[in-house]
Amino acid sequence: MPLRESLAAVIRLLRISLGLSKDDFQGVVDPKHVFNLENARSGVTLDTLELLASVLKIDPLTLLTVAASLNRGISHEDLLQQLREQGEQLTRLGVNEKWSGEFRDGVLRSVEAGRRTPPKKVEAVLACLARGMTQKATAEELGISRATVSRICQRQSK
Repeated sequence: MPLRESLAAVIRLLRISLGLSKDDFQGVVDPKHVFNLENARSGVTLDTLELLASVLKIDPLTLLTVAASLNRGISHEDLLQQLREQGEQLTRLGVNEKWSGEFRDGVLRSVEAGRRTPPKKVEAVLACLARGMTQKATAEELGISRATVSRICQRQSK
């Protein structure tokens, strides 16, 4: 069963257990959206999960971990132990230490989009162009798109 379905059931069961109706989310999350989430007709974003959790007065991570443990058929404690071990792995990899460097003035810093062109491909394009080949002929010879050849040329001219 998808995690979305488990999360939907946990949200619905908690809402009902707290004596809340879907209309109690009005002004925070549209009640129709709550209906769709609780029936797994739509997925939840992290932002919406935080809003739902605020109305339910629970940490959004608790909703996720309870849903995940039920979905996997393991105890919540066992899941938390797995998460603890994975968190330690992230620490060993330096993620925790490097995390603050991803932000500037409290805002996530932007990075360039897209995949990096492998250096060997860039070298092959430049070699073809150095031999006087056109961008079109270079793309055909190397079996790559003309857009990739053009992008490499533009980067080299900067």
